[in-house]
Amino acid sequence: MNATRSRVVFGLLTVCLLWVAGCKTEQPGVTNRIGTIKAVLAASPSAVTEAANEVLGDMDLIIINSNSTSIDGRVVARTAQDVKVRVDSTKIGESVSEVFIRVGRLGDVELSLTILNKVKEELGIPTYDEDNEPGDDDNGGEDKDDADADGK
Repeated sequence: MNATRSRVVFGLLTVCLLWVAGCKTEQPGVTNRIGTIKAVLAASPSAVTEAANEVLGDMDLIIINSNSTSIDGRVVARTAQDVKVRVDSTKIGESVSEVFIRVGRLGDVELSLTILNKVKEELGIPTYDEDNEPGDDDNGGEDKDDADADGK
């Protein structure tokens, strides 16, 4: 009986820790907190809301609601199978917003990350590409300045 109680308590503590801390994704600066993707973008909440509205519309989702202020914004959409998609943004600085994306009840992380990347593209913010991570370049690791140092 005591062993079962210990397992239950350990399980609850683990879930609570994950809830508080969130889990990192492969994208730098993006976390996944139990199915909700969180990122910080260099854009106002109204710009994020406008970009999310455009992206979700381009993905043929049905826009249910789209509202924004200078403080926060929200876009709610539905898929053809009636899965809810929500993009929330909150101002945390001058032209800086914290963005939360959730798809469905349990959170479709893959689709949420796709939406995040498309919103970033719409805003003109560089996106993360697994094949070409930030800092990678196509010149074999040689900086342009190094190549030009010898006058070539």
